[in-house]
Amino acid sequence: QTMSELSEALQFTFGLINADNKYLTAETFGFSIAASGASLKKKQTWSLEQEPNGGTDVYFRSCLGRYLGTDKNGKVTCDTEKPEKENGFQVEATTDGRWAIKSSAYGRYFGGKSDNLECFAQTISKQYLWTIHLAMHPQVNVYNIRRKCYAHLSGAGDEVHMTKRTPWGEDTLITLVFKNNGYALLTSNNCYLASDGTLHQTCKGEDTIYTIEFYSGKIAFNFNKISNRYLSPVGPKGQLQGRKDSPGKDEHFALIDSHPQITLCSKTKGRFVSGKQGLQLSANQMEAEEMETFQMEIDPETEKVFFRNDKDKYWRLDGQGIMADAADTAQPTSHFSVEWHGRFIRLVASNGKYVSIKQSGHLVATGNEAEDFTFRLTNRAIIVFRGEHGFVGCKADGKLEGNKAMYDIFQMEENDGAYGIKGPNGKYWTVGDDKKVTANGTAPQPFIIQLCKNSKIALKPENGDGYVTSDHVGIMTANGAGINKKTLFEY
Repeated sequence: QTMSELSEALQFTFGLINADNKYLTAETFGFSIAASGASLKKKQTWSLEQEPNGGTDVYFRSCLGRYLGTDKNGKVTCDTEKPEKENGFQVEATTDGRWAIKSSAYGRYFGGKSDNLECFAQTISKQYLWTIHLAMHPQVNVYNIRRKCYAHLSGAGDEVHMTKRTPWGEDTLITLVFKNNGYALLTSNNCYLASDGTLHQTCKGEDTIYTIEFYSGKIAFNFNKISNRYLSPVGPKGQLQGRKDSPGKDEHFALIDSHPQITLCSKTKGRFVSGKQGLQLSANQMEAEEMETFQMEIDPETEKVFFRNDKDKYWRLDGQGIMADAADTAQPTSHFSVEWHGRFIRLVASNGKYVSIKQSGHLVATGNEAEDFTFRLTNRAIIVFRGEHGFVGCKADGKLEGNKAMYDIFQMEENDGAYGIKGPNGKYWTVGDDKKVTANGTAPQPFIIQLCKNSKIALKPENGDGYVTSDHVGIMTANGAGINKKTLFEY
């Protein structure tokens, strides 16, 4: 599956940290730049862009949409709206994983401290090295370029294999965890991948930390803090481990956005919707496996919903029945609308009629009868939330903060269409009389979720009418009125 030459590959957004532990910051005033940021916020976020014609140059774009550049005297600017020759750079990864950024036009290195930045050094010293802190949402699918497969947890849950052609099921979710100026790979069962391919419950020092190297739009994972080995799929199962000491095509990966995957259980039948019996969908399975799991894709323009199955085909209305055989989302009959009703959802087909269940279990869209489906988000057993003001973090005392530069990982425990959310402190999210949301409950309080476009989620306590929101100082409350940018969290 080429996924249209990996069109879903994520744009690289990141912070650049200098030797003084300060982030490269783009100032609104005069488009000046300085290494002055204490943490990764909007002004410290940069995008890496490729030369469109397959060249090796990269361009650093600020949050203001302007490009980093240098002149022949090493004077650094960041005010160009369209990249030109003086905005092209080469990225050289060093042995400790930090980046040296070299001007393509002049062959000089970019660096310095505070507002004393220049691009004039001919050799790399520590003031000219940058640590990369990814700013994008850290929950992704990892795709290997040569094998054309996705990383997934092995059946026994003790290795990561590279054999899935489509990123199906919760076992394909990988969470990138920023530690010690490097990254750890966290699998869906909350284990860290070590360089020898084994999985560990804790992040065991440098053996589970790698640095990200960048090769014309692809990335490589290097365990250079201990062995200078690159992560590579090995053997017929493609077991991921640090094997080679130089990166070739086997060691090149892309990070792909992880769309929500769901199961739907008919309330009438008590059975899961499945494609097992053929192309026509039917609610007839007691257990939910890959053929009962569907990817939910929400068009950001129209907010219409498309359901993709594990064979890369989409649902469509065929007469009155619902088939899973559309090649793409272009067919007018392949879009649906979703109505959210607390613990269950209702589906409306493209003919404007509700989806219901026949006696035989088949899904049809014939009239005003609506089937209630219990909806389960399957591929976020562990979850990271990012709201309007930053990531959600959890203190040991259970205080939740919604404005963090670093994220914490929460656990989602589904129970009949509602969710308990557990913090890293082992306690559950709970809403107090003052509407504040904290993680200090001993038992799960049910939250209702609603999935929205652009990988955003809205949450509210089942017994409350306000959505969870965070203000700019990070205080989390369940008093948000309606679904808007204040009550949406990227997940």
